[in-house]
Amino acid sequence: MAINQTIFIEKSVGKNGINQELDVNTIKKQLNAQMPSSHRKLIISGICDSDTIDTIIDFQKTVLGFHRPDGRIDPNGKTLRALNDSASQVKWANSPVHVNEQWSGDSSKWPQTKKLQSLNPAFRIKVQNVLDALAQRGFQPKIFFGWRSVAVQQELFAKGRTKVRFSFHNAQKPDGTPNAYAADIIDKRWGWNQEAKDNGFWSALGEAAKKQGLVWGGDWTSFKDVAHIQGRQNSELANTKKESGL
Repeated sequence: MAINQTIFIEKSVGKNGINQELDVNTIKKQLNAQMPSSHRKLIISGICDSDTIDTIIDFQKTVLGFHRPDGRIDPNGKTLRALNDSASQVKWANSPVHVNEQWSGDSSKWPQTKKLQSLNPAFRIKVQNVLDALAQRGFQPKIFFGWRSVAVQQELFAKGRTKVRFSFHNAQKPDGTPNAYAADIIDKRWGWNQEAKDNGFWSALGEAAKKQGLVWGGDWTSFKDVAHIQGRQNSELANTKKESGL
């Protein structure tokens, strides 16, 4: 679908919307055409899932400046008009990053699009390929942690859930913008429960990650971390911390 093509919907799409299949696909295609390259493309399935709602909210916040986005697109509404404006693509892609505001809060609860944005660009592409490969095999992959703060890392260390006080999850640019080289990926149906192993999710994750040249925590012998993938070797951790200005 061309970016400057005007679209129409019969009923509302998004959170608490009517979500007719044709309308949902129309909106997804237009969002895919408008979204920045760092965002994960929406699957054209006719279903308004959480990723779709998260993307609508991101568009409303970034392009329209909504302080309380409702995550819904109505026929002839302001969000739909903005989606039909080709200038929105540039505004979305070039929106200013307010580090302290944009990257605050519990990063495990960020939308999937934001978690992807928190990753190092080269690593992000490989993570997206991993997610796509798992989805093609019938799994429902979800990033649980992309970037996370050093403060959260210290909490996890104190609880014995990690062996390091600084991890590739904590990597950032000198200005504090997240630039993580690690991601924890789960199947949204099972999390870390036994079903994930029984249904072959962890092994599939490891296989997909290694095809992208990534490190899989499930291969570690001293501290297995089956949900964890990273784009750098452990020997590079100290240098990554230095690059992060930490």
